[in-house]
Amino acid sequence: MPGPSQTAPMIKSMMENIESAREIAQEEIKALKKDLTTLERILAGRKKDTEFPLIDIAHSAFEIFRTSSLVLENERLLGEMQEAVDQALAEDFLTSNGATLLTEPEGWHYISPKGVMRFLGAPDETIAAATKIKRYLPKTPAAPKPKAESGD
Repeated sequence: MPGPSQTAPMIKSMMENIESAREIAQEEIKALKKDLTTLERILAGRKKDTEFPLIDIAHSAFEIFRTSSLVLENERLLGEMQEAVDQALAEDFLTSNGATLLTEPEGWHYISPKGVMRFLGAPDETIAAATKIKRYLPKTPAAPKPKAESGD
C-alpha cells in the first residue's frame, strides 16, 4: 500500500490523465459534429463530395468512447480512493480516542472515563462513528487569554 508521500503524486497524475482525456474527448466531439454536419449536407444533396472519409466518423466515435470511458473509470477510482482514505482516517481517529470495534455487542463502542459504554455505530459505519464519538469526548478547555498588563 502506498504511503502518504506516494498518494498525492498518484492522485495528481490521475487528475492530469482525466483532464487530458476530457480535452481529447471534447475535441473529438467537435470533430465528429463537423463530420456529421458535412455528411448530412452530402446526403441531403446540398454538397457534392464523393470522397468523404466515412471512417473518420467511426474513428471519432471510437475515440470519444475510449477517452470518455477513461475519464469515467478514473473518476470512479478517485472516489473509491477518497472513500478508503476517509475510512482509514476515521478508524485512526476512533482508535486514538479510545473507541473499540467489538464483536459482541457488534460495532464501534466507546467506554467513557466514568465507565459508561456508548454505542457509536455498526462495524461498516466507521465515518459515522467517528462523528458520533466527538459528542462523548471530554471538552478541551480554551487557552487562557493573556491578561493585559497595567502600565506604571
